[in-house]
Amino acid sequence: MFSKQHPFWTRVAGITTLGLVLGVAPMIAADRPPKVGAGTGTETGTETGTDSETGYGQEAPLIVAHRAGTADYPENTREGIRGSLEDGADALWITVQLSRDGVPVLYRPIGLDEKTNGTGTVAEKTVAELTALNAGWNFRPRGSEETPYRDAPALLPTLRQALADIPADRLLFLDLKQADPVPLADAVVAVLRDAERTENTVIYSTDAAASGRARDAGDVQVAEDRDVTRKRLLDIALAHECEPPPAAGTWMAFEDRRKITVSETFTSGTTKSEVEVTPWDREAVRCIDPTDRVNLMAIGVADAERYRDLARVGVDAVLVDSPRDAVSWKYGHSR
Repeated sequence: MFSKQHPFWTRVAGITTLGLVLGVAPMIAADRPPKVGAGTGTETGTETGTDSETGYGQEAPLIVAHRAGTADYPENTREGIRGSLEDGADALWITVQLSRDGVPVLYRPIGLDEKTNGTGTVAEKTVAELTALNAGWNFRPRGSEETPYRDAPALLPTLRQALADIPADRLLFLDLKQADPVPLADAVVAVLRDAERTENTVIYSTDAAASGRARDAGDVQVAEDRDVTRKRLLDIALAHECEPPPAAGTWMAFEDRRKITVSETFTSGTTKSEVEVTPWDREAVRCIDPTDRVNLMAIGVADAERYRDLARVGVDAVLVDSPRDAVSWKYGHSR
């Protein structure tokens, strides 16, 4: 199981980013003591730096490439995986569905025509049919109308193929998406076991049936169910109620910004209001993770200022569409 005691936290300190070998993980002034394993530039725990005002440092949140860097490369492709890792992403988040003949493949939307040169759905096609499709068919680089991957296809990959491009010690999140989630969860667990990749892999799903099935396997790490995390965060934000945190090492992920509808009932009737909340704040982190035992991820972080805010309150990772941009938030360099 991946946890804050895992060597990954010390390994992050030495990753190569933007062509520069960085000797230590960046430190950001924090609202609370550093994470277990943070503030170390070597395996022996040498302190790398502290904030002059607080007296301690805070390791910067991990940069997680959403769908393998959907803003920079065709999403959920080997090209995206390789490119995002080269760009400096600390971890990867990829989306998995199941082919008609039971093979886990990387793809997100329901319709194949949205991203590929095919039609129909993943569940209707065999793995042979799916892996012949160009998953970069409709990809356009930002600010361009060009479709460069039509001449250089980014083929739709299987999960097994994707694992071949991801170092075994690199943190990986698998987002399970399927109308019938139980067979998908079973197939994903089987691939992870066969490839000996149950370590450093976290299964996530918006479907409790998928995450529950994976959790029953017993040898893979599964993030807290999304609905449970949502309720925790809303209870904190709206009622200031604090439930006991999950087991140590558990990952919890939810949007950094979320529009919700608040319904109020009065004598004269019901009023509904649309509001936007930012659930990952100081109160939420201190409530959910008072002793820094669990792992918190903010989904959809879009700028450097918000990244620094989340670092200060103690969020562990941010899910971003462009790791190419986000590494500059972390290390202070520009491409």
